[in-house]
Amino acid sequence: MKIRIGGASAVLAVLLAAASTVPAHADEHTTPAGSHRPVSTRDVHGFLTKGDYAHFSHTVRNTVNAHGWWKKLDGPATHAKITIWLQVQTSHGWRTLDKGVKTVPPGGGSNKRAVANWKCTNLIVKNHFRTVVDADIVGYPDGPEKLTTKTQTLYCGV
Repeated sequence: MKIRIGGASAVLAVLLAAASTVPAHADEHTTPAGSHRPVSTRDVHGFLTKGDYAHFSHTVRNTVNAHGWWKKLDGPATHAKITIWLQVQTSHGWRTLDKGVKTVPPGGGSNKRAVANWKCTNLIVKNHFRTVVDADIVGYPDGPEKLTTKTQTLYCGV
């Protein structure tokens, strides 16, 4: 078996040579792998924005709900204002059904998360739901990034 690498090798060599001449530097704001927020190099406050998929509630019948929370990676931050939007897809785009806001410590769990929910009008009509979660660390600036969860198809009339 012969492998042909002539032209591709030359192009790769040129690209690698060009990349090695560019000095590496850190911007004032960088985003660590897996993070949804910028981290300041002066006051490090790395965290992850977390949220679950829209799902039927285990405690309230015929209700779709979702939760948002945050996970602290490092830094002095102790609380974040979590905002979660429960949305349904319509012919005109995404429509917000409910919005939950709560300031919580890191973690998740029933007392460390914000909740959004919607009481279904029926269990016959199929709709597509998603959640959008924003975590704003109290006392620190951050960017506009938000976590958008994967769309879930549920039999819940709106």
